Amino acid sequence: MKDQKSWTMPYYESQMFAGDQKPRLLITFAVPIHNREGRPVALLCADMSLEEMQHDIMTEMEAVHQKFEEGCSHHSYSFSFDYNGIYVSHPDKQRMMNGNYMEEVKETPDTLDDHILVNMMNNENGSATVNIDGVPSWIYYQNIKHRGWIGAIVVPEEVIFQNGHRLNTIILLLMLFGLVALYFICRHQIRKTTKPLHRFALSADEVAQGNFSSPLPDVKGNDEVHLLHDAFANMQTSLSAYVDELKDTTATKASLERELKIANAIQMAMLPKAIPSFPEHTGIDLYASLTPARDVGGDLYDYFLRDNRLFFCIGDVSGKGMPAALMMAVMRAMFRGETRRADRAVAIVDTMNRNLSEEYTAGYFVTMFVGILDLNSGSLDYCNAGHEAPLLCEKGKMNSEKVSFLPIKSNLPVGALPDWNYEGQQTQLQPGDLLFLYTDGLNEAMNTIGEQFGRKHVQQLASEHTSETAQQLVELMETEVHRHVGDAEQSDDITMLAIRWLPSDSMSMRASMDDIARLEPFIAHVAEQAGIEGREAKRLRLAVEEAVANVINHGQATVITLQAAMKEGQLVLTIDDDGQPFDPTIDSPTDLSVPADQRPPGGLGIMLIHEMTDGLEYQRKQGHNILTIKKNYEHHD
Repeated sequence: MKDQKSWTMPYYESQMFAGDQKPRLLITFAVPIHNREGRPVALLCADMSLEEMQHDIMTEMEAVHQKFEEGCSHHSYSFSFDYNGIYVSHPDKQRMMNGNYMEEVKETPDTLDDHILVNMMNNENGSATVNIDGVPSWIYYQNIKHRGWIGAIVVPEEVIFQNGHRLNTIILLLMLFGLVALYFICRHQIRKTTKPLHRFALSADEVAQGNFSSPLPDVKGNDEVHLLHDAFANMQTSLSAYVDELKDTTATKASLERELKIANAIQMAMLPKAIPSFPEHTGIDLYASLTPARDVGGDLYDYFLRDNRLFFCIGDVSGKGMPAALMMAVMRAMFRGETRRADRAVAIVDTMNRNLSEEYTAGYFVTMFVGILDLNSGSLDYCNAGHEAPLLCEKGKMNSEKVSFLPIKSNLPVGALPDWNYEGQQTQLQPGDLLFLYTDGLNEAMNTIGEQFGRKHVQQLASEHTSETAQQLVELMETEVHRHVGDAEQSDDITMLAIRWLPSDSMSMRASMDDIARLEPFIAHVAEQAGIEGREAKRLRLAVEEAVANVINHGQATVITLQAAMKEGQLVLTIDDDGQPFDPTIDSPTDLSVPADQRPPGGLGIMLIHEMTDGLEYQRKQGHNILTIKKNYEHHD
């Protein structure tokens, strides 16, 4: 007999009482009784029916189900078993004293319940998540002292999370209700806030259409919308004032532009024509151009013919715009005034310098080149006042060494110092020589990357086109500088002046029907010198015009040069062109019975040349056609 409190293992009672269907399953609790000496002498035992104990447990669990597990598909339950694994209590009465927890655990593939069973058998208390009878659950286990049993409570996860799900549902419903309420509150507030903004937008459309007095919506309060209202009102006032100012400025600018255009027209009208207005003087091939950087500019050129001498100049006033244009007009007037009485270029420059220095010019000065060309001898008297050195081109010389800068003295610009002692210079031109004068706007013209056109480029182009007419050379330079500049803005005025000296017995013209009228005064002049007058002079002019027209129409030439000489009683006219080979001396019989539109071109004209002259000779030399026309001058009317 053990001297301690203890429980017996369950057993069936040996005798059934009246009314029992079967023996009851009992357990006995025994307490030892001790004598005075403390030795156990008897046992006090009490029997308890397991079914009644199970009934009490089930009653308590049912109360729990009703209170906490309502609506769950699975409910919590408790069971207990002894150290042999036999169920002592279980909701399933069939398992009591018949089922074995240890065996059930061993039959499952899960190893977690094996680990839990070990802890139970080691009298450990604890909990774990397991899958019992296919239901995910939590199991809480504990050793029952004095009984030798192990008790466990199984709670399905559904039961544990049931209140959480309910709480989540309540929270979600509250959030949904709050969002709906917030939506309507925000919608109302936004519409209340944006309603003035919509009216502001309508007012902005009115302002965009030019109605700056469009009324603004009334705004109550001192919030950002009220600030916007005030800003919009200030904008209307500012825009109205700005537009009024802009209208005045635009009107002033338009008036100024009109005045500048008028000033430009006046300025251009002050300059002589690009092609000389005295074609009767065949000893000059002259062409000029002026391209201002603005509506009006400070560049100038001029020429004047007196006593068979050509007075010419080119200049560049410091500065730009209207002041420079006014200074340009003053300088041209001074030049014209001096050329009528002075005979030396240095005297013209010196007088202009003194006159300009006596006036208040606010620091303006002018670079100038003034020249006097004797058309009889080709003598050139010139004075350079701080200007770009002109190019001297020898006609027909393709070697660049024959195109050089004219030597110049280091004189100051006109108007720089009133008492400056200018030095003049002289040189001798040969027949056909060409002077090319320009302002620094040509060589300093820059493209978009800052590269200048350059003096060397100007010299190279001139050397490659020495046989061109004055107009062709100037137009070539204009084309090339525009190609170089591209999209860059013109920064300075560009002025060019080309002068070729052709003695009275020669002339040069473009291979263009526009220039053929220049032949008449030239032929009249040389015919008069040879004593050819009346009908024969007219026949000579028609023959020369027909020969030149053939060159223009069929030879693809660019420049035509005529040279006159009197030899052994004949006037000898030499026509030189750079076109395709063409020999008009070859007999080209023309059948006059054939209609004109069916005859080959040129035949009749060549026949007329033969009949109207006293001799024709042709040769091809160094890429040029050279036609010699002879006309006897000892016989005349």
